Amino acid sequence: MRAGVQELALLKDWVSKLAYALQRGAPGDGSRVVILHDRAFEGLHLAKVSASSVSDQNALQLLTNHFNAINTWSDKLIGERKRADTAKYSMSPDTLKNDEHYQKIMKCTQSLNSMISGGTFHDDYACR
Repeated sequence: MRAGVQELALLKDWVSKLAYALQRGAPGDGSRVVILHDRAFEGLHLAKVSASSVSDQNALQLLTNHFNAINTWSDKLIGERKRADTAKYSMSPDTLKNDEHYQKIMKCTQSLNSMISGGTFHDDYACR
């Protein structure tokens, strides 16, 4: 549970920094994101090592899916940044509300927070 909580914190940090940079049109080539990715990847590895029960393994699968979803979104944003195609994000305050990937990530984050803090596994489509 502890490793799961730590991993969620790392994933939230990654998403928050991406969203912040995106909304403000902060320049970048994605090199700073590598650090966030690597920290989250290391946290996921620690969660894998710590997972011992069937419930832990099931939760780990959802955490892994969540990591992969964030990584895919991050890669998409970096690609758009490199093509200078990010004006659509910084031009509207509601852009993240309309971003399907971001909304799914946020729903999964909420579900994982609830599951890990409650100590009971429950599957959630947002994390699939």
